Amino acid sequence: MADQRKLEIRDLQKRFGAVHATQGVNLAVRPGELHALIGPNGAGKTTLLSQISGEILPDAGSILLDGRDITRMPAYKRPAAGLARSFQISQLYPGFTAEDNVAMAVQAHSPGGFNLWKNARRLPQLREPARQALERVGLGGRGDVQVSALAHGEKRQLELAMALSLDASLLLLDEPMAGMGAEESQRMTALLQELKGRYAILLVEHDMDAVFALADRITVLVYGKTIFTGTPDEVRRHPDVRAAYLGEEE
Repeated sequence: MADQRKLEIRDLQKRFGAVHATQGVNLAVRPGELHALIGPNGAGKTTLLSQISGEILPDAGSILLDGRDITRMPAYKRPAAGLARSFQISQLYPGFTAEDNVAMAVQAHSPGGFNLWKNARRLPQLREPARQALERVGLGGRGDVQVSALAHGEKRQLELAMALSLDASLLLLDEPMAGMGAEESQRMTALLQELKGRYAILLVEHDMDAVFALADRITVLVYGKTIFTGTPDEVRRHPDVRAAYLGEEE
């Protein structure tokens, strides 16, 4: 049977001076799978996502998306290839409305790229995808609200809407629940549960309740190395994972 993997990372290596940020990372995200990446602070999770999205180029190894090698593809071309990333720290324009922000994301990744001379407020080919993306994340009634007036959880929803607006098939989500309260985290968990199966998702998240509730499979990263990949139950039971990350020793 042909390989059905959406994303495949093979022996990825990255050094920053003496720091070996990724050490031969191997990881695969299947179509429609929500695959979580967990590990202690400094494990290299965000650095790995930055290599997948193109912000950082690896020193060695390869990144394949639908069988296509994108290892050296510039970051700005990766959304058109089917990959979108939301960031650990929100990348939003606070002086614009929620709908404006999504419309500008659509425009920035449309043929011709971002053009300040075109008014995104007046282009239906930008506004309609923006409205649809806001509806999908539960912000359908908040499109006219200025970003600076949105609650923290709503800003994270907006950032996810911007990623969805790019019509990507693989989403890289970097701590979407960072800074959220319990109620906001529950809403985001429910939203990601709805997106499962429609997108391949690689999720970095410190909220372990959300990770174990959402993930089909989990990869554990420690000091830039993948030490185990398995189902949530397998990860809970694995002695190396418990000793290295979950805080339990045999």
